[in-house]
Amino acid sequence: MSDPKVVRQLSYSAALQAVPEIANSQHIMAESAAASTTNMDAILKELLAIRSSISSLEHTVSTNTMEVQGLRNEVVKFQINMQSTDARLSAVENLIDKIPDNSQDIEYLQQKVIELEDRSRRNNLRIIGLPEQIEKDNILDFLTTFLPTLTKITFSQPLDFQRAHRVRSRGITSSTRHRHVLACCLHYQQARQIIMAAKKHGPYEYDSSQIIITADFSAPTNFKRKQFLNLRTRLKKREIKYGLLEPATMIVTFQGKTKEYFDPHDLESFLNDLDDKDTEMEHKSTSNTDIIEPTPSISAEDTDQGEWIPVQRQWTHGGKFKAWKKNHPRDKSRSPIKP
Repeated sequence: MSDPKVVRQLSYSAALQAVPEIANSQHIMAESAAASTTNMDAILKELLAIRSSISSLEHTVSTNTMEVQGLRNEVVKFQINMQSTDARLSAVENLIDKIPDNSQDIEYLQQKVIELEDRSRRNNLRIIGLPEQIEKDNILDFLTTFLPTLTKITFSQPLDFQRAHRVRSRGITSSTRHRHVLACCLHYQQARQIIMAAKKHGPYEYDSSQIIITADFSAPTNFKRKQFLNLRTRLKKREIKYGLLEPATMIVTFQGKTKEYFDPHDLESFLNDLDDKDTEMEHKSTSNTDIIEPTPSISAEDTDQGEWIPVQRQWTHGGKFKAWKKNHPRDKSRSPIKP
């Protein structure tokens, strides 16, 4: 059996040996606790920072969400505007497609208006060169007696006018030339008689003044007639027969064919084509003309090699040419121009 004293002594010794280890472990535990506390503080700080970042992100996301919602509303408005724009664009395209037809209709209506205006002027006479104040106070009575005497026309019934007055034309002033007189005949046949007689007679002489009587046309028709008349010189130069019909139609007879021109530009294009053809023919005739050198003063008797005959110019590599050639093949060395 063991002695109790010995056992107690051994236990006490073991306990003394274990005290430093316990103290060391307590120190380690204390250090661990302090480190854990420090780590917890750092973790708490990091968590607080993360929470702050999350709050900031939530605010940013909320702001972005509002902006996205605003953009969505703008996109919706843009889509609505685009639909409206597409509809308006389609309407405009439809109108543009109708422009050619509308242009043709407008041109047709303009021509009809001009035609109606010319028809409304059929009974009118335009008297050019009649001195001022010669009619005194009553121009109708004056014209009733003046025109039959001037034109020497015997009317089947008395000449009668609906109205008459003077008009100021472009470029005419009272100090330079007399104003034109426009007179509207009551009967169309009488107006045509006077106009045809004036065309046949030409300008009349009255009281040292030259008087011209013509038909009255609208401004566009007068302008077209003037354009046709400006082409008379070119037609006469080519000896082309022509005639200007009322209101504004030029009849041209060329190479046995007669054609009517209603637009002066068409007639001008026809004359320009003729000029171009003439220029082309002149150019071809000039380029194909043979250049003949004078005959050399060497006779057949002197050479006994035959006559000299002209030939078409032949170019050589040196830039010179042969303008003559002998009809005898052995006399090539005696050509007047050496290659």
